[in-house]
Amino acid sequence: MASESVPVALLRSEAILAVADVAAAVRYYRDKLGFAREWLWGEPPEVGGVSWGKVGVMFCLQPALAANIEGHQHSFLVTGIDRLHERHRDNGVQVISALEAKPWGLREYTVRDLNGYHLRFGEPITAHATSTHVKPLPEDVRLVERTPTIEEYETLLRAVGWARNMNLEAARTALQNTLFAVVAVEGDRPVGMARVVGDGGIFFYVQDVVVHPDRQRQGIGTALMEAVMGYFRRATPPRSSIGLFTGRLLAGFYERHGFEGPDTAPYGMYQTKSDASPTRAE
Repeated sequence: MASESVPVALLRSEAILAVADVAAAVRYYRDKLGFAREWLWGEPPEVGGVSWGKVGVMFCLQPALAANIEGHQHSFLVTGIDRLHERHRDNGVQVISALEAKPWGLREYTVRDLNGYHLRFGEPITAHATSTHVKPLPEDVRLVERTPTIEEYETLLRAVGWARNMNLEAARTALQNTLFAVVAVEGDRPVGMARVVGDGGIFFYVQDVVVHPDRQRQGIGTALMEAVMGYFRRATPPRSSIGLFTGRLLAGFYERHGFEGPDTAPYGMYQTKSDASPTRAE
């Protein structure tokens, strides 16, 4: 009767991967991927494992099975994904899927280990990204964290009618000075973008948040801003000043991402340099 009062719960889960060489797998996960604690059993080892905090992976000597596991996947949820991604690249880990924002709310990349397992490392973009009121990205659209090409930039600006108010001859220089950018692509076609500019230390500005008219109201703009806000959280110092300019009709969209309007925040002003050359009074 006493056992009936003990609640049933799962306490821990570890993958057990079939490998051709247990000791080699342990070394790879330790030296290349960053796992710390390790253990081996048998001589030569038939079973072994590594762990990182509460996360563990076990290896079982099964050469025949290991020869046919190419592409089998295992997923890890992490924090500090940018540093981990950089560490893995520096360690010569084979990255087979680039770090990018996924429609399921993660910034994720995939590596191939020495046996052919595909290991997916992901970090939640924001709390909003997994909430029910945010639309998932369309299946044919993905986000890539990179600066748009000059051709993509001009295409999107022309699509929304902004090009007539911009000096596109200066756009190449502007793009080179981008601090962070994300592009929404449909196949090879750009359907959205967003950039961050500023001095890189104190002042940052959200710029060029654009979604092609054909793909508006499908959650792409929200996903772009989630990627931008993720950059601010991980890459900018405390008490940074983050600003943007927008029309009144779009104020509510940016309020959902924490921005405040002129009634509750510093009053913003701006001017655009005219085409005329400055003259000096005689």
